[in-house]
Amino acid sequence: MKTKIYLFALLPFFAACDLDTSPTTSVDSGSVFHSTDDSEMVLEGVWNYLMDANSGDRNPSFATIQLTDDCMGSDVVETNRYGYNTRYDFTDIYGRTNSAGSLVWQLLYAGVNNANNVIDNIDDATGSQANRDRIKGQALALRGYMYLILASHYSFAIDKDPDAVNAPIYTKTTDFATASEGQAASSVSEVYAQAISDLEQALSLIPANYNRPAKYKINQQVVLGLLARATLYARQWQKAADYSDRLLSQNAYLMSEDEWKSGFNSVNNNEWVWGHPQTADQHGYSQLLNYLNTTDLASTYFSIMVDPYFRELYNDGDYRRDQIYWSPTPGQDPATTTLLWMRNEKFRYADTSAKYGDGVLLRIGEVYLISAEAKARLGQTADALNRLNTLRAARGADLADASLSEGDLLEEICVERRKELWGEGFSLVDIIRLQKSVVRKDWPGTNFDFAYTDANGVQQVRSIPTAGHRILKFPDGSDFTANSKYYLYRIPDTEESANSHLYENHPRLSIYN
Repeated sequence: MKTKIYLFALLPFFAACDLDTSPTTSVDSGSVFHSTDDSEMVLEGVWNYLMDANSGDRNPSFATIQLTDDCMGSDVVETNRYGYNTRYDFTDIYGRTNSAGSLVWQLLYAGVNNANNVIDNIDDATGSQANRDRIKGQALALRGYMYLILASHYSFAIDKDPDAVNAPIYTKTTDFATASEGQAASSVSEVYAQAISDLEQALSLIPANYNRPAKYKINQQVVLGLLARATLYARQWQKAADYSDRLLSQNAYLMSEDEWKSGFNSVNNNEWVWGHPQTADQHGYSQLLNYLNTTDLASTYFSIMVDPYFRELYNDGDYRRDQIYWSPTPGQDPATTTLLWMRNEKFRYADTSAKYGDGVLLRIGEVYLISAEAKARLGQTADALNRLNTLRAARGADLADASLSEGDLLEEICVERRKELWGEGFSLVDIIRLQKSVVRKDWPGTNFDFAYTDANGVQQVRSIPTAGHRILKFPDGSDFTANSKYYLYRIPDTEESANSHLYENHPRLSIYN
């Protein structure tokens, strides 16, 4: 029986390659994986689908995960203007028929299954063994990344209940339309183990001297960074320290103040290890900037602002603080506006007229923080402090005190993650894996003396009310707490209905009964 490759949403990519795109559920794999060049084109199509396949402006492909994760955290204020209000108030992800959670589930398993297609077929492709190994390694790394997201979003922290149900593991091409082929869900420990195993295999297959043609291509540095992240989340502290240190021994570059303030929109930033480039005619992933960019008038959404208390985490002199300030919504006349929001100018379009910019997926600042946290948990306080303070010094921030206790040092590192990685999609995962609570304090709405230049060029100052968090409790009226059901991405109702084997090995979470 011939192997089949299941296309999901890759048909537009195949069309560009002059392949048959008539409606079908599958095509003969031999027509797709004939050579390593063909296989690499398939992997390219998988990547393009993950990053650029939109299901409306509210769900801009992979960026949906990053935006949702930050909106469900402590430091983003969602203005209720457009798009992410149901993530911010915790009603979307938790609901049985939620749109974002279902999209993410489908997106991740499309990535898994199409990576499996490459892995299953690459050994028979014509071409050099070196290219076969490298492409297989890149497919394994991509699959491992998908499983890492599943492990970190669909269950509580691994140390809370290592055997808790998480998600099915597929390592062979599967027709998900056939319910009888559905796999039982694995535990959170098993899914983390699969993610780490895939990434470690990838590290052994991708050559150290691979000269990637673009920054979205997966090389050894990307794999080391993802392994550092995965092992940190899985509480494998020594591995997290080792992998982060290996990467930092190859690339320890931290961007300058000018680079930080340039808009977080270019893969040419030397601190970015992995990013997704965008163009004027292909920028589906860039839609995340429509939300994060609250400075350019062209953005139009202006949905994601900052908790006013968050700014106080930065000391004077920290140049990251300079970009956080009170402002009216872009386009509103300061002479008549009735409200100011705390804006973060971190993200801006690379091209305002075309409304696009590149997206960051992994950078060295995060790796310093992984190394610091892992070393602190191993009791290597001096090394942990050095990693943290190297990052802080690069940002113009006050250095952490060498007299800090291990617990206080860990808290400093966790706070630094919030400051450094704001808007990059880490808030919810850190809340889950650290078993912390969302913290949103009521903002009194005090007036701020806002200075501006009027239409006649005259300097003016108006005292204008200010805004902070508007959602301070869970949907059921209860206070925010650690390990809440509202934090978890929920296995979609469609999966529960179609997959009769889903809960055979690990029971459904009782919080959903």
